[in-house]
Amino acid sequence: MSEQLYKEIFEEAMNLLHEEYKSAGNENEFILNFNLSYIEDTISEIKVGVASKFLWDRMVRKGNVSKIQSTITELSGQSINLSPVFNFKPQVSSQNQVSQISQTSSETPKIDESPSQENIESTPKSHPKKFFDTDSQDFSSPKAKSQPQIEPHPQLIEDFTFENFIPGDNSDYAYKACLAAAENPGSKNYNPILLYGPSGVGKTHLMVAIGNSIYYRNPKLKIAYITTESMMNEFTASIRERTTDKFTKKYRKLDVLLLDDIQFLEKSEKLQDELFYTFDEIYNRKGQIVFTSDRPLKDINGIVERLKTRFGRGQNIDLKVPDYETRLAIIDKKLEFQGKSIPKDVKELIAQTFQSSVRELEGALSRMIGYAELMNKDLTIEIAKEQLSDSINPAGSGIISVETIQKAVSEFYNVSVDDLKSSSRKKTVAVPRHIAIYLCRELTEYSLDEIGAEFGGRDHSTVISSINNIEDRLKTGDLAISDIIKALTKQIGKGN
Repeated sequence: MSEQLYKEIFEEAMNLLHEEYKSAGNENEFILNFNLSYIEDTISEIKVGVASKFLWDRMVRKGNVSKIQSTITELSGQSINLSPVFNFKPQVSSQNQVSQISQTSSETPKIDESPSQENIESTPKSHPKKFFDTDSQDFSSPKAKSQPQIEPHPQLIEDFTFENFIPGDNSDYAYKACLAAAENPGSKNYNPILLYGPSGVGKTHLMVAIGNSIYYRNPKLKIAYITTESMMNEFTASIRERTTDKFTKKYRKLDVLLLDDIQFLEKSEKLQDELFYTFDEIYNRKGQIVFTSDRPLKDINGIVERLKTRFGRGQNIDLKVPDYETRLAIIDKKLEFQGKSIPKDVKELIAQTFQSSVRELEGALSRMIGYAELMNKDLTIEIAKEQLSDSINPAGSGIISVETIQKAVSEFYNVSVDDLKSSSRKKTVAVPRHIAIYLCRELTEYSLDEIGAEFGGRDHSTVISSINNIEDRLKTGDLAISDIIKALTKQIGKGN
């Protein structure tokens, strides 16, 4: 039973953080993102009340939970973990905390809620004895079948499981192939797996789902998930610090390698050499290898042939943009997982608006739920339209995405989207590419780095150069380019 050992320390930590945000002019951010209430504690843990799992997950992602724990450690000299209790009606934990916290959080939100499955647990078998134990209990969904003695893998997103992925016509084969790889890792038929397609269609989700499934069967295995850019930075640092032996040992001893965005490998021949030997080492020991890319292997320039040959083994699978029915199913599954319900017309609006990216669709759904909970309002179609106003184009028919712009420009100039992403410097390709990049900067909220990533992994300076090229031509009165920009802008606004 709690003795309230840390109640005063928790409240003091919250007060300190509140003052810090207030003095920086960010009090509203504190109110929205540090919405916790003390419940009780033990010698190593403080239980805190949170209005919903959505809010807790957001606080974790933003690093706010870590900030609170660090402040508590500084005050107490003890390492104390925060443990959430969901659907709790918070109390204001200090006289100094803003009354608005109480106003926005002390009542249960009006979104319909169904009984949560969070506490349904099953105890798995003990650690398997063999390398890949496919006979042991299925832990492809650690959320639904949690295992108290196994902590989530530090590099794998816990929610990226097969249970949480909704396959459609765009991704059904990829889903089944990844599931087969997870059930029989190292199988020649599904090793390696290369998943390719545009941003936001679920490539990383499926890759990490393989890792989670294997990990929960045998947590003793060495599993690593890393982006190619991060691996490149790590490899460069190892050369600079003369620790390449450590880098080599770390990756060649893996049982499962999950490598995201291999299109960026074209920037580093030395890393390609290292990855070639790493691949062989893992593959020959029947370890599982999974890659993702924004395009098929044949369209990735700058990767040496012997490495392309290795990548081309097993399965190369194209993930496409989900259709409307699949997007609706994704929304329903996300709501079921969170134990929430929203009106049908709101679901349809989100599915119609976010056509090209599952990531953006899920983000919009979370925004809707979060707004309703924080403001204690029923979620109506009017509120949904207001909240999505920055994502709906002037014609009101959908989001303007990089993929939408690339498609419009490719059709206008009769070149392929792959050409726009390629390294070709032919005028027939370079000019459309400059225009597409310029329109992405003008019509979307993507950062320059994100735009570059969607155009074959181009860096910040290259994107700026393309934009400047078009801006200079517009400033000097190039009527042809001006008319093309106007026509494409109008077409994109009407067509999406």
